Amino acid sequence: MTEPYSPHNLRSSRPFLLVWSVYSLAMLVGVWFLFFPSGSAERADFRQLYAGGYLARTDPANLYEYAWQKKVQDTLVSKADGLLPFIRPAYEAWLVAPLTHLPYRMAYFGFLCINLLLLMACFFVGRDIFSRKGIIAQPRPGLQLFAFFPVTVAILQGQDSILFLLGVCLVYRLLRSGRGFLAGAILGLLLLKPQVALPLALFLIVRYGFSLFAGFAVGGSIVFAASVVLVTWQGFLALVRVLLLTGSVSVSQNIPTGSFGVFPFIMPNIRGLISGLAAWFLPGRIVFALTIVLTTCLVLWAIRTLRGTGFDFDAVFSLSTACAVLVSYYLHIHDLTVMQVPLGLMSGTKNSYISKSTILFYLAPQFVVLFAHNFQYLLGLPVLVFLYGVFQTSREAAVRTN
Repeated sequence: MTEPYSPHNLRSSRPFLLVWSVYSLAMLVGVWFLFFPSGSAERADFRQLYAGGYLARTDPANLYEYAWQKKVQDTLVSKADGLLPFIRPAYEAWLVAPLTHLPYRMAYFGFLCINLLLLMACFFVGRDIFSRKGIIAQPRPGLQLFAFFPVTVAILQGQDSILFLLGVCLVYRLLRSGRGFLAGAILGLLLLKPQVALPLALFLIVRYGFSLFAGFAVGGSIVFAASVVLVTWQGFLALVRVLLLTGSVSVSQNIPTGSFGVFPFIMPNIRGLISGLAAWFLPGRIVFALTIVLTTCLVLWAIRTLRGTGFDFDAVFSLSTACAVLVSYYLHIHDLTVMQVPLGLMSGTKNSYISKSTILFYLAPQFVVLFAHNFQYLLGLPVLVFLYGVFQTSREAAVRTN
């Protein structure tokens, strides 16, 4: 297992700040001189956050009316086939709303700057996570963040994955210091990504009990109340319906110019793996049933494992996070950003499965996205291998202790 964290073992922050400055400058210059002239910024995922924020500010009752979202995107961003829908809790639209006072490109550029600042905050909040020895491409603390392709994708797409990563780092820090209620409350506020936050909360509650559950209930209630206040109960139910439909490649929400959907083949999780490996020769209903069965088995296995004894804190948090990613209902490559936490925590562990999966995490995503886009489900394999490595090394450590 990794050495216990000690503040005295941390190195200087100057190398991180230097690389962060160069990385940020390259991002800003690249977007200004490449993304803007090519129109890539208008095709980025930020267009749906922008539309959601604009509707939250001007017409919240129609936030989940996708014909309105389509109209806003075509009018204020650019005309496009189909729709990138805003399918997040309404409170996140409130967070983005101030940026919608700016033209789209300036709002995108502003959100890019915010994400870069959040990335720096991730390092300082989770410095003990990102200062472990042994991680690939990390001669100094925190440099692993810049070498991880999903982080760059999240920033360029204008996604909220960096904010989610920051929240998970804060949950780790609070939970480690024994403040379970506050950790749970922060986790509840992270329901901007419910597909990962909910299973992560389940796994951590199984291990750490009522205080974490109480905090999560409070944070989740704040999210729920803020969302209902913004869009009313009917609007909240509309969000629930579309979340249940997410994943269908033929979902239509009465949008005259197209439809939207999420292809399971680009999901780096259990659902994506089963769809990608079995959908070619098995009927859709069988694939769906197989996904439900295997996901349920993984959840039950994780609960049983986490309720056992002998696993140290870092292993528990790593296993919980990796399992949450795998059992998520839908997932994109930028959502793998949260895997930086378990990768950092388990770095330096002498386990071949963890070592090999870590190498794959840092080398495979860029090639899969650029040259085999429809095979992104294969990126779920390193998560699965990493999970097994954490379990194996923790079990061996428990046996040695006993």
